[in-house]
Amino acid sequence: MQLKNYQNRLSELSARFNLMVFFVVSLLFANIILACLAWYGIKHHSVEITPFFSESRYFKSEHTVDSQYLSLMAENFIYSRLNVTPETVKANHQRLLRFVDTRHYATLLKQLNNEAKQIQKQKMASEFIITALAANPKALTARISGILKRTVGLQALKDEHLTYQLTFQYSQGHLTLLS
Repeated sequence: MQLKNYQNRLSELSARFNLMVFFVVSLLFANIILACLAWYGIKHHSVEITPFFSESRYFKSEHTVDSQYLSLMAENFIYSRLNVTPETVKANHQRLLRFVDTRHYATLLKQLNNEAKQIQKQKMASEFIITALAANPKALTARISGILKRTVGLQALKDEHLTYQLTFQYSQGHLTLLS
C-alpha cells in the first residue's frame, strides 16, 4: 500500500515536473522569438518627417534614407555654401562644417576660411539658383545643377552655370558630407 502511494506520488511529481519543463521551454522559445522580432523592428524602423512649409515628406531610418531626404540635405548644403553675403558667410560655413566627415574637415575648414576672408574683404555676395537636382539614395550621391549669380559690392558679375556632385555617408542615423 505504501509502495503504491509512493509510486502515485512519484508519478504526480514526475507529471508536474514534465509540465514545468514544457512551460520553461515554451517561454524560452517565446522569448527568443520576441527578441528576434524586436531586433528586426529596431533595424528596419523608419520615421516619416514632413517639414512645415513643404508638402513633400521623407523617410529616414537608422541605416537608410530616401531620395527626398538626400535632395533636401543636398539643397541645404549647397545653399549654405553658395548663398552668402559678407555678413552671413561665417555662420553658413559653420553650419555646413557640422556635417562634414572628420577625414575632410581640416581641408574644407581651411578652404572655407580663405573664401570667407575673400568674401568679406571684397564685399562679395552670391546666390545659387537650382535648376536640376537628382539624388541617388543607393549610392548616397546627389547631382545639383544651377546658376550662380554673384555681385561685388553693387556690380553684378557674369552668371555661371555650374554642376556639383555631392557624396554622402550615412551611418547610425547621421548623414555626413564626404565631397
